[in-house]
Amino acid sequence: MLQSERATRDSWPDLKPLPAQRSQLSLQPKFTEQEYERISLGFIPEQMEDKWFMFLEEDTLYIHRSWSGYCIYQLAFIKEGTHYVVGDAFANRDASQYSGPGDPYDAKMVLYLIDFLLLNKRMPLPMPADTSAGIATELYHHHVIGAGPHAEAQPIQLTMRGMLGWLGRWLLWLIKR
Repeated sequence: MLQSERATRDSWPDLKPLPAQRSQLSLQPKFTEQEYERISLGFIPEQMEDKWFMFLEEDTLYIHRSWSGYCIYQLAFIKEGTHYVVGDAFANRDASQYSGPGDPYDAKMVLYLIDFLLLNKRMPLPMPADTSAGIATELYHHHVIGAGPHAEAQPIQLTMRGMLGWLGRWLLWLIKR
């Protein structure tokens, strides 16, 4: 379900600015005017499990962790013709606030957050390079994203074959550690 209320800086308490310890991400996405309008609504957490808060202010998207208020990503949008592109994009590198695996992962994750939480698109969750595919489960998704807008979506269909495959990958992952 898409949110209709526009998120603003005042929609969430105790937000902290992006710290000076940051890295610049290289992003090349293009968004249509309709997508930009949806992005401009932001994302306001509705339940405790929602882990992100996002708002757009003066063509800059601020992405904060909802529990801590830390700004993790900041993206500036530039209008080019009928599209919007990302100009400067930054990721938090203050280890006391965020311990992300690095720029390649964060470039994928910030686009995933926009696609999944703001544009309501389904796609695979980016995984850090050192994470086993057997661990890529709904539990990991909940750990990183929280419930999100698809919490009310159709339940996942589990099959015995799928569960046994996951169990086998998980056991291999345990043995390798």
